[in-house]
Amino acid sequence: YSALTFRIRGTASITAGQKQHILQQGEILYMPQGLAYTAEYADTEMLAIHFVTAENDLQPEIYDADRSGQLYEAFCQAHRLWSEKTPGYGVDSLAQLYHIFGLLCHREAKRNLPANFLSAVEYIHRNFKDPDLSAAAICQNAGIGQTNFRQLFQRHYGKTPVEYITDLRLEWARNRIASGISVEQAAAESGFNDPKYFERTVKKHY
Repeated sequence: YSALTFRIRGTASITAGQKQHILQQGEILYMPQGLAYTAEYADTEMLAIHFVTAENDLQPEIYDADRSGQLYEAFCQAHRLWSEKTPGYGVDSLAQLYHIFGLLCHREAKRNLPANFLSAVEYIHRNFKDPDLSAAAICQNAGIGQTNFRQLFQRHYGKTPVEYITDLRLEWARNRIASGISVEQAAAESGFNDPKYFERTVKKHY
């Protein structure tokens, strides 16, 4: 199984292959399943979540100390769910694990992604309903090159910016239609100038 651990106190030395990893208090370790390693602990207390993944990763990952306490509380909540075993605890525990993954991904993105890329993504979220929104306008506003932006977006979102904007518009339109407004009005409000194009897009996606 794989392991995700939060070190409450103490240190650890983990050796996997030829590389040694030193863990301090508050740090989080992801240890992939099927990876041979040795470990030495000093005055250790930690919370660990074990799970199975679809594929075997090749290297451990260490995440910086959680200075806000948000991740520590998420691990504690996972422990409470598993210990108390109230009805539905298996699904709740899995949901909590995904919540932890989400927190880690969000922190890593903020730390590692360029500020102008994050600014471009924020610009999309503020302006996706604008029918004139374009990659050129997004990149110019954020101060990032279009090629670099598209490459980073594909890598971190798994789709192109245009596909992502279309998804946001369709979700907005669906919610507006569900609230009772007409299809034509929902299409216009969501950034689709042409109702027929909106209809074709809906059929393609749904």
